[in-house]
Amino acid sequence: MESLPVFVSVPPEIWFKILGFVLWDDIIFDPDPVSSSPQPHLALRSWHNTERTLEISKRRFVLRSVSRTWRDIVDTLPSYHFQSTETNDATTDEFSLQRAHRLQLGTSTNRSNRGNRHCCKGYNYWNLSDSAESGTSSILADHMSSIDTLRAEILIIPRSEWNALMKKPLDDVRQLLSKVRALLIEYSGFIPTDIPMVCPNITFLAIHAITDLRGYSGIIPSAFSSLSTLQLFINTEECLNWVGKWGLPSLRYLELATTLDAFQECLPYFLNNVGQELISLQISDASNPIHFLGDIWDILPRVRYLGLTMSILPPPPPPNHPLQVFSNREHGHYRSWRDHLKIMAEKWVGVQCISDAHTWDCMAKEFLDLQHDLTSPDIHSLNKFCICSRCVYSLYIACEKRGVRYEDEYGRTWAEYNSGQRSSLLQAVEI
Repeated sequence: MESLPVFVSVPPEIWFKILGFVLWDDIIFDPDPVSSSPQPHLALRSWHNTERTLEISKRRFVLRSVSRTWRDIVDTLPSYHFQSTETNDATTDEFSLQRAHRLQLGTSTNRSNRGNRHCCKGYNYWNLSDSAESGTSSILADHMSSIDTLRAEILIIPRSEWNALMKKPLDDVRQLLSKVRALLIEYSGFIPTDIPMVCPNITFLAIHAITDLRGYSGIIPSAFSSLSTLQLFINTEECLNWVGKWGLPSLRYLELATTLDAFQECLPYFLNNVGQELISLQISDASNPIHFLGDIWDILPRVRYLGLTMSILPPPPPPNHPLQVFSNREHGHYRSWRDHLKIMAEKWVGVQCISDAHTWDCMAKEFLDLQHDLTSPDIHSLNKFCICSRCVYSLYIACEKRGVRYEDEYGRTWAEYNSGQRSSLLQAVEI
């Protein structure tokens, strides 16, 4: 290829920009993915998709093999994404560590795999790997003597790595992580209290907290002053109550997943502390239907995006409430739940969009049959693990009658699906 004049005549600085664009991804390299997305209720599913990061690695490999010129240019470009694995932990080079924009330590599962459901319904795109805690090396801690500051704005790190870092002088760790804005701690046995001390500028925090905090004497952070997006998987009442004591003045986007039986009792206290400024609230409860106690619209006066698994719906919001989008996060099939969503489509006058937990791809044939044969028996599926196409069709018709946008979990309406349009979220899964 280097012998072709059209390639030879292009200045290296132009190739630098072109190849840099090819190796960039606006979604996975965004440290504040929810607030910058036009679909905040769907943003994290795409952001967590590891297939996109694998695609970037493939592109880098292909581009390096085109010519010596391209290889040199690609090697000069920042390594936008770097993921350590069991095969490269021991030989991780400082060059890759220091320059990566999205730095992922340890291995993880494929978060786009719909067949691998997380134990909490609606949370399948944040599957945590059993091997995340298995490594014995401490990559960042071992390289701190030669790396002053990471370039990474996004850091995905297992608890073992984090604990090793915290044994180092805090001033050194703070300098090392000074550019980190998105932090994901996988398999956190507890919620670290030292995060705001070493990452004071984070805007996005995701934690999987699984340990009972009774008797835990950790210091409550005075404030996560810049934190706008918080994603938590919690399975103890103490964890949720403790997080509720944090200072979160900038929190706008909250996603909670839980298997906690007592979740309903401690949720009001938590939302009373953080709900006044929330724009988006997404809740997945694997144990019980969600039941809001008290006037939820007074607690959430600014929420525009609300997502829930199966719930006892509150009364419709008042006419001046800003709620616009409701997301069904319930992947199981419960006819009564979609019947409630039909009522929402008909009577919640402010709701402009209902995002449902299914894909058109999985029911296109059945849906078409229902559209063309309205005389077929009104028979609904009784299998709670299989989405009932008739229930979906009934909800679709209710939305159509009132002009409510009805989309699948990839953000597509039935018309968009039929016209071949693909949302950015679906493109993330199809890579």
